[in-house]
Amino acid sequence: MQDGSQGLREKNRARTTRELHEAAAALVLEQGLSGATVEAIADRAGVSRRTFFNYFASKEDAVLGACPPALPEVELTRFLADETDRFTRTVRLIVAILRSSFVDGATYERRRLLTHRCPELRERLSEHILAVEKLIRTALDRRADAGTATESADSTRALLMLAATVLRFVYSRDPEAMETDPEAAVDSAISIFKNALEDIS
Repeated sequence: MQDGSQGLREKNRARTTRELHEAAAALVLEQGLSGATVEAIADRAGVSRRTFFNYFASKEDAVLGACPPALPEVELTRFLADETDRFTRTVRLIVAILRSSFVDGATYERRRLLTHRCPELRERLSEHILAVEKLIRTALDRRADAGTATESADSTRALLMLAATVLRFVYSRDPEAMETDPEAAVDSAISIFKNALEDIS
C-alpha cells in the first residue's frame, strides 16, 4: 500500500511540474518573459505561489522546464560497470543526466523557440548545462578512482566537449530523435563520429 501511495504522489508531482512548465511556456509566448510572473504561472496552473516554489526555483526554470540535474544511482552503476569505450559511455551518461534535468514535455524544439524569443533565458540554460557537466566530471572521477588509468584534466575536458558535440549533432540531424528514440539516435551519432575520427587519425 505504501508503494502505491508513493507511486501516486510521484505521478501527481510529475503532473503538476508539467502543468507549471506548460503554463510558464505559454505565458512567455503570449506576453514575453516579463509577463510570465510567478503569480501568473501559478494562477494558470491552478496552484499557489508557495506551491510553485516547491517545484521550480525560479520562473526561468519553469519556462525552460529545467530541474536540478541528477545522477540516478542506476545510471551511475551502469556507467561504472560499462565495458564500452570511454567516449561511448560518456555520451550515454550525458544523455541520462540531461533527461533528468528537464520535465516531460520540455522538448528541445520548445526550448529553442523560447530562447529565441527571450535570449535572456540562455544564461539560465547555460547554468543548467554547467551543472550537468559537473555531475559528469564527478562520475568520470569515480570511474578513474575505481580503475588504474588516470586521465589528465585536458583529456577529460576534451572528452566532455566532444560528447556534447555529439548531442548537438543529434539535435541538428533530427530534432525529434531525442524525444522518440534517444538510444538509437545517440548510438547512430556515436558511430558516425567514431568513423569520422578514424578517417582523420
